Amino acid sequence: MKTQRCCAADPLIRVELEEELRKQLEETPDEESLKKNSKILYALSHPLRLKIAFLLLKSDHCVCELVRQTKKKQNLVSHHLTILRKNGVLDSYMKSRWKYYKINEGAVCILKGINNTGIKPDQNEQNRK
Repeated sequence: MKTQRCCAADPLIRVELEEELRKQLEETPDEESLKKNSKILYALSHPLRLKIAFLLLKSDHCVCELVRQTKKKQNLVSHHLTILRKNGVLDSYMKSRWKYYKINEGAVCILKGINNTGIKPDQNEQNRK
């Protein structure tokens, strides 16, 4: 019985494989972009944070508006806003006495990509069960 070897052991296949891998590596984002995107994806990995991000995608909001829309306690919403801001998903600005949050441009593409899947954020939890 003949034992199979790795495809990379064949010189012709190895050359093709190395060329294909080189092309794929060139198309891969640089380390800095990968780190930035992984932080954004981490921040969006919680259902409440994802919901907040989708709300902010439509318009800027202060904490009290987000509390009302999410029907969660103020301290919980503030906690998740902090995580989103520290991981590059949100920016904030003062308007009179209130702090308003807006979605960062870097996160817009990721959120639109999630939204294009046709799955609403709340459906993800139902699909896991």
